[in-house]
Amino acid sequence: MGCMCVALDVAGRPAAGGVVIVDGGMGSQLQAEGVPMDEVAWSARANLAHPDAVRHVHEEYIRAGAQVIIANTYAANRAALEPAGLGDRVAEVNRAAMAAAADARAAAASCPVAVAGSMSSFCPPVMGGGPPGAPPGAAWDETWFPGLADFREQAQLLAGAGADLIALEMIGGLSYGRAAVQAATETGLPVWLGVSPVRRPDGTLGALPDLGDGCAFEDLVSAFAAPGLAAVTVMHASPEVIPEAMGIVRRHFAGPVGVYAETGQWAPPNWVFDGLTPHQYLAEALTWASAGAQLIGGCCGTGPEHIALLATRFGSLAP
Repeated sequence: MGCMCVALDVAGRPAAGGVVIVDGGMGSQLQAEGVPMDEVAWSARANLAHPDAVRHVHEEYIRAGAQVIIANTYAANRAALEPAGLGDRVAEVNRAAMAAAADARAAAASCPVAVAGSMSSFCPPVMGGGPPGAPPGAAWDETWFPGLADFREQAQLLAGAGADLIALEMIGGLSYGRAAVQAATETGLPVWLGVSPVRRPDGTLGALPDLGDGCAFEDLVSAFAAPGLAAVTVMHASPEVIPEAMGIVRRHFAGPVGVYAETGQWAPPNWVFDGLTPHQYLAEALTWASAGAQLIGGCCGTGPEHIALLATRFGSLAP
């Protein structure tokens, strides 16, 4: 794959008129290549147990044409690692992930590639249940999720390890969302806000119910889509909801909009690969680009083949 002309500027934004290619699913691709997913910490343990595999997946995405790779730190905040028995290794897990991404870039990149540090809402409830000791069916509780101290710790680790930007992912609650945005912004790095809409029974869009307090998607976006963000991304969402979600984002945010969708199903701790083929995914991506998406990649269920097809098609859209 040759170099494309479109890249991020120093503020983490794509050049006007072009499409920046983001990588595909990280945890799901590690699983596809034989790395076991942890019952509590999902893909985060791979940074310690399988660092070569983590680096290899990054290399695959870079060679497929990704211009932004997202480090394997989605599940590496303290709220996720402590229940997995890794509370004393938070720094090690995050630094190992960043080292794997940096090493992959050095080995595989033939043109500029940005490394994003991921920070997310990931914690035990995401794995299909509440935290240890919570009764079955317990109502959502914001104390289960990372707090400001957790996000600050991880943000500083990612910045110190050389992240080019912070990608907030699956931010679905107003309470911890404020903490995530604050901690990421405090690093001085560009920040992408990643939100994941779902279709609610009444037909409207809401935040993922397992990840927040049940707020409407528009309320979530309006609360956090500040002008200082480098981008707002609609991510880990069904392709079906993305056009409507992009319209909502556009009502509240004038900057770059990105999309990286999921495809397939979640059966914790594993992903079920029964989703869109690369060509089917490209067909969806063309609609996102026509609606103005400037950052396009893939989330869980997508792999290097999906990204290679995106890179081949959207490389021709470089300004």
